[in-house]
Amino acid sequence: MESNILPPEQLISGLFSLFFVIISLIVGVMLILKYIRYKQRNFLLVGLTWIGMVSIWYPSAINVIIFSFSGSRIPDLLFMAIGNGLIPITTFIWMITFTDLLYKEKQKIILLIFGIISALIEIFFFYFLLTEPSVLGKVVSPVDATWTLPITLYQIAAIVMVLITGTLIWRESLKSSDPEVILKGKLLLAAVFSFVTGCILEIFSDVSIILLIIGRLILISAAIEFYLGWILPDWIKNRLLKES
Repeated sequence: MESNILPPEQLISGLFSLFFVIISLIVGVMLILKYIRYKQRNFLLVGLTWIGMVSIWYPSAINVIIFSFSGSRIPDLLFMAIGNGLIPITTFIWMITFTDLLYKEKQKIILLIFGIISALIEIFFFYFLLTEPSVLGKVVSPVDATWTLPITLYQIAAIVMVLITGTLIWRESLKSSDPEVILKGKLLLAAVFSFVTGCILEIFSDVSIILLIIGRLILISAAIEFYLGWILPDWIKNRLLKES
């Protein structure tokens, strides 16, 4: 059993992961609860999307809790499975949402293409996870893992996909005559850019712990903006519309 004292940088990384995960789970659950109340499937889909998008931070958040109390941690294979295994499923769920809003007439072919790609990536990932995990990456600490080029490229592709689709939804919202729809589009765009910026800072977080902290704070703001982009409380809506 390892000592249950993490080095300061790992502790900070793990705690910020935990904080971000908690905020994100709250956002995801609140969106899903809106689906239960209003029976609008987009609330369910975007709630599941956000819960899945932040899955790469789950193992770090889990480990900082387990390690702090017991000095143990989840197995490396489970760390890797949780950290990347949900991404293909999440991108597919997001594409259902996206094609519900835009390109409805092409939804079947778009989902067929993304479904095949997602299935192939899942097969690739879990095949090598169970046979040769080093092809995918390795866990370097209780709160961090490094990924090989194929996985990194897929992560980047997923981020680019979110950026493009989020921008297209924002552009479509500008065509509306409803100020609330336009405002939600702006908030969703802010969430997308915050998420991308936070992820980029994560890449360079090895340079400085300050970059990691700033990146995680921006990611937390992305979770809040994502929520507001779909569910805008009246008091915030009235204030923001008044200011604009």
